[in-house]
Amino acid sequence: MGLDIGGSHTRGVLFRGGEPVREARSGSANVQNVSASEATRSLRSVLSELAAPPGTPVLAGAGGVDTPHDAAALADLIRSAGHLDASTPVRAVHDTRLILAAGGHTAGIALIAGTGSVAWGVDASGREARAGGWGYLLGDEGSGYWIGREAVRRVLRLSQQLPTAREGEALTRAVLEHAGVAEPTDLIGAFHDRPDRTHWAGLARAVCEFASSGDAAASELVAAAAEHLAELVLTVARALDEPLPVVVGGGLTGSVVGAELAALLRQRGLTVSLLDREPVLGAPLLARSPRTDPAREAPGPAPGTGGPASSSRKNHAYA
Repeated sequence: MGLDIGGSHTRGVLFRGGEPVREARSGSANVQNVSASEATRSLRSVLSELAAPPGTPVLAGAGGVDTPHDAAALADLIRSAGHLDASTPVRAVHDTRLILAAGGHTAGIALIAGTGSVAWGVDASGREARAGGWGYLLGDEGSGYWIGREAVRRVLRLSQQLPTAREGEALTRAVLEHAGVAEPTDLIGAFHDRPDRTHWAGLARAVCEFASSGDAAASELVAAAAEHLAELVLTVARALDEPLPVVVGGGLTGSVVGAELAALLRQRGLTVSLLDREPVLGAPLLARSPRTDPAREAPGPAPGTGGPASSSRKNHAYA
């Protein structure tokens, strides 16, 4: 069984001979986003619907699996939710692993460009590097949440210009409607009263649509997001210091942000693919990889940080 535990949904697939034979979906089972009880209910629903034979191995990918402790805790949660026998193999990995494997690679660089952002890479020898993934309070530059927050900030700045300025009118209307307020100044309270990452990340869709239509304010935000995401990938590429394929996954992949990002990376000589299939479909390839032991599956610290990239930001995830 493969599980892709995202911030809003959990996707499960039962494989036989490497081919999917049954699928299931439920709400998020990531305890960074939902309570442990809600996570358990979502996992129980997916595992029950998959109805795998007893002893079927499980490979789960999730954001927040940043240490061996996180991997073990998520594995325990899955066992408990599914009432799995103690002998059933359950492996938990960071969801970048699923992205890379779904792109058909066991060595390369995976970038998640969704509500949050993180890049991770591994070479043929198993050497790893990571950039980003610090969470919305410390980073997640270029992510859907970052775009949404920057759109709110842009509207607030535009509201302080001369009344005759017409720049960003379409963006302003979209942001005000999304926030459910009438005036730009009302955005301050609305944003602080509802610090919901998924809600504000929802603005990214409108920003991308406006940018595709030539809106200058939205285009600037899209260009900045693509630059931030490209830098995450380039940081990993420099750390590994060899040509590796890049696979981009996440909600922004099929947007104008994904297109601009791919163009930037190709200009730097990298081979880039924008993932057009479910990341969970990478589970069989990843399960065959020797790098699926939980003790090794937690991504290393971001280059230059000297420690876990996000161990202090999570609640602690899966703990």
